[in-house]
Amino acid sequence: MTSVSQRLTLRIMIVVLAMMAVIAAVVYFAVGEYMDDEAEQRFQIVVTRAHREVQRRLSEVYVANVNSVHEIERDIDDPDKLSDHLGRIVRQNPYIVSCGLLFVPDYYPEKGRFFVPFATRDTADVISVMRIDSVYHDYFDDDWYVERLKSDSADWVDPYFESPLLTTDIAPRLLTTHAIPIHNREGRPVAVLCSDLSLADMRIEMLQKVRKGKRNFEQNVKHPSYCCIIDRNGRYILHPDKNRMLKDYLDANVTFKGEQGAVSAIVDGVPSWVCYHTVKYAEWTVMMVAPKDLIQRHGRMLNTTILAAMLIGLAAIYLFCRQQIRKITSPLHRFAHSAEEVAKGNFAAPLPDIRDDDEIRLLRDSFGNMQQSLSRYIDELKTTTAQKSAIENELSVARRIQMSMLRTDFPKRPDLLIHAMLTPAKAVGGDLFDFFVRDDSLYFCIGDVAGKGVPAALVMTTVCGAFRLLAESESEPVRIVSRMNEMIIRNNSMTIFVTFFTGVLDLGTGHLRYCNAGHIAPLVDGQPLPVKSNLPIGAMPDWDFEAQEADLAQGSTIFLYTDGLKEAEDAGHRLFGEKRIIEVMQTTSLQPRALIERMTQAVADFVGDTEQSDDLTMLAIQCSQLMSVSSLQEQTYKPLPPASC
Repeated sequence: MTSVSQRLTLRIMIVVLAMMAVIAAVVYFAVGEYMDDEAEQRFQIVVTRAHREVQRRLSEVYVANVNSVHEIERDIDDPDKLSDHLGRIVRQNPYIVSCGLLFVPDYYPEKGRFFVPFATRDTADVISVMRIDSVYHDYFDDDWYVERLKSDSADWVDPYFESPLLTTDIAPRLLTTHAIPIHNREGRPVAVLCSDLSLADMRIEMLQKVRKGKRNFEQNVKHPSYCCIIDRNGRYILHPDKNRMLKDYLDANVTFKGEQGAVSAIVDGVPSWVCYHTVKYAEWTVMMVAPKDLIQRHGRMLNTTILAAMLIGLAAIYLFCRQQIRKITSPLHRFAHSAEEVAKGNFAAPLPDIRDDDEIRLLRDSFGNMQQSLSRYIDELKTTTAQKSAIENELSVARRIQMSMLRTDFPKRPDLLIHAMLTPAKAVGGDLFDFFVRDDSLYFCIGDVAGKGVPAALVMTTVCGAFRLLAESESEPVRIVSRMNEMIIRNNSMTIFVTFFTGVLDLGTGHLRYCNAGHIAPLVDGQPLPVKSNLPIGAMPDWDFEAQEADLAQGSTIFLYTDGLKEAEDAGHRLFGEKRIIEVMQTTSLQPRALIERMTQAVADFVGDTEQSDDLTMLAIQCSQLMSVSSLQEQTYKPLPPASC
C-alpha cells in the first residue's frame, strides 16, 4: 500500500511540473498584455491632464471674450474708450497675451480707413495699449475675418506665429485667437474682437508635466514617449520639437475612433501606442505617443525576472513540501487504527499518543473528547427520554381529567338548547365553561385564565370549582363574581387573573341577569350584548363589580367565546376578528350545536395549517321556547353537585 506521504509527494511533483510549463507560457503573454494596458492607462492619464489644461485655458479665454462683448458694444460710438476695454481684458485674464478690435473699413471716418485698437502683455508682464492699423492693413480680405462677419458667430482662428511688429520679445510667440463679432446700435457686425492665447507657454508647461510623469526607465532612450497637439488637419500645433510646429503633419496611417481612446499606429516610422483626447470647440487633438519597443523592452525584462524567480521559488517550495509532508503525515498510520475502532462504536478504544502539538494532536484530542461526550450523551439521552415520556403521559392524563371536568351532558329540554366546545392550545389549557339548571334558571359561565399550559389549567380548576360551589347558594351573578374574586385573590400569590362572564337566565320569562369581569361581550343573535367591562377576577381586591340585566326573546341565541376565537391567526398573522364571528352568526340560523360546528369550520378554513396559538372555547345557548313557571315546575332537573373541577 502506498503511503500518504508518497502519494502527496508524487501529486505535488506532477502539479509543479505542469504549472511550470503553464506559468511560463501565461506569464510571457500576460506580462506583455499587462505592460500594454498599464502603459495605455498611464499615458491616458497624461493625455487627460493635458486635455484638461488646454480645455481650461481655451474656456477662460472664450468666457472672457464673450463677457466683454456687451461692454464694448455699449461704448461702440466712443472709439476712445475702446482701448480701455482691451487693456482691462488683458489685465484681468492672465492667459490672454494680447487683444485687439478689427473694425470694418471707414467705420470711424475721423480715424481713417483702418482702426485697430490693440492691447498686449510682454514677457515682463507689462501691458501696452496702442493702435496697429498699419500692421493689419490687409486684414479686410483675410478668410477668417470675412467668415466671422459673414456668419456673425464666434470661433477659434488656426494657430499662427505672432507678427514681429507686434511684440517686443526676441522671438515671435505662437498664438491662437478667439474671434467674436461686435455689433453697432443697429445690430450689424462692424468689428471682430480678437483675444490671443499663447501656445508657447502651454507647450512649456505641458512638457514639464510630461517630464515629471515619466518613469526612470524612459530616460536616455532613442525613442522616448512624448505629448503633442494637432489641429483638425493633422498639423502639429504643439510638439517637443518646436521646429515641427505648424510645419509637419501627423502620419496619415493614424486613425482616431471617437473623442478619446488609444490606437496602435506607426508614427514617424516607429510602431507606437497613441493615446488621444479631442478638444471639442477648437477641434484639436491632444496625443501621447509611446513607442512599442519602449514598452515591450521592459516587458521582456520583467518577464525574465518573474520567470526566474518563479522557477527558483517553485523548486524551493517543492523540496520543502516534500520534507514536511513526510514529517507531518508519519503519525497518521498509528492513528488510523484507533480511529477505525471509534468509528465502529467502541468509544473506550485507546488512542495513540501524539507528541507533536499540531492538527493531528488536535484531532486525537477531539476524538478523545468525542468518546467521552458520546458516552455522556447516550446516558443523558436515556434519562431524558424516560423523563419526557413520563411527563407526556402525565400531561395526557391531566388533559383527560381536565376535559372530563367540563359539562358534556347538555340538557334535553323543550325550552333550552345548549352546546359548548373547548380546544386547548397545549395539552392542557386555561379556558373554562360551565352551566347547570337550578330553580328553573340556567346558571352559566365562561372564562379565560391569563396564560396557557399547566399553570393556567390549575387556576382554571380552582375557578371552575369556585363557580359551582358559589352558584349553588348564590342566585345573583354579581355576588358570585365578587366572592370568586375574594377567593382567587386570597390564594393568588402569582397574580394570575381570569376574564370571566356569568349569567342567570330565567327559562320561563327569558330574563337574563349577568355580570362581566373583563371578558369579551357575548353575542345575542349576532349583536354584542351591552356589558360593563369591569376588571378581571383576581386583578384587584374589593372591586365593585356591576350587575346588568336584559330580556331575551323566544328563539334568541347567546354566543359566548374566549379571545382564542377572535385572535386566531392565519399564516400572514391576520386575525379572525369579531367581524368574521358576527358574519358567521348573521348568515346562519342554526341551533347551538350546528352554530359551534359552523364557527369551528370557519376558523379552520381561515387559519389553514397555522399552529393554534391560544385556547379556544365557545358556548352557545338558545331559548327555544319561553314557558310559564307552572309548566316548568312540572319537570324536574337534578342540579350539578358542588364538586370542584
